[in-house]
Amino acid sequence: MTMRVLVLAAIGRNPVSGSARPNRDDLLALELGRQLGDVSLLHAGDRDQSALNDYLAYGATTLDVVPATEAQDIASLLADHAGSYDLILTGTRAEGGEGSGLVPYLVAERLGWPVIAQALAVAIVDGHAEVTQALPKGQRRHVRVRLPAVIAIDPKAPVTPRYAFARRMAGQIVRHDTVAAPSPDTAWRVEPATKRPVKFKARESNSGHARMLSAIVTEAKGGAVINTGSPADKAQAILSYLRTHKLIDW
Repeated sequence: MTMRVLVLAAIGRNPVSGSARPNRDDLLALELGRQLGDVSLLHAGDRDQSALNDYLAYGATTLDVVPATEAQDIASLLADHAGSYDLILTGTRAEGGEGSGLVPYLVAERLGWPVIAQALAVAIVDGHAEVTQALPKGQRRHVRVRLPAVIAIDPKAPVTPRYAFARRMAGQIVRHDTVAAPSPDTAWRVEPATKRPVKFKARESNSGHARMLSAIVTEAKGGAVINTGSPADKAQAILSYLRTHKLIDW
């Protein structure tokens, strides 16, 4: 019996240009799913998004698109169309929108299926999924779960998606009719991410032994506390510190 695998596909964002593209984590899920059986893709969102065609180029033969808006409960829409599959694969999180990483858990909750996250490899044996799971500090854990199940693929999964224009032309996108879905319980505000400020830190030139002692022994770090003087004097003290430690070159 052929394993029916469904990959949930989101629209990603190029980190430089901000243009729409396939989500990288979902491409890893697609590549792993192709090794397991007959793979289909499901996307809830804009039916006319041109970036969806690129999923076909990465190996999907069919992509089902369910129309949805940002105000709708995406997890309910996905669960309604995913119940007939043996295995659901997803990325860890989306690259745009809410990006909360909760979709695999919400879909599994609505279907009543088990969910496994941080999967690096998946094998199907006797109606079970044997999963190699990534843990902190490079550790690995082997998990066995009965199917059907939802598995979220880790960004470090050792697979390489490959683009082929011929597959893009041969694949098919099936656009479904609009269906009503409830709105999510919480309101989210989406705004561009901002870079965190870079903190200036004086470079230390101590020996290895001295650095080891500083890590285990509490000691005064030096410096000066300026409580008096004009704002210009205090600014000059800061400027002198930055120049002394070569944090600025003017």
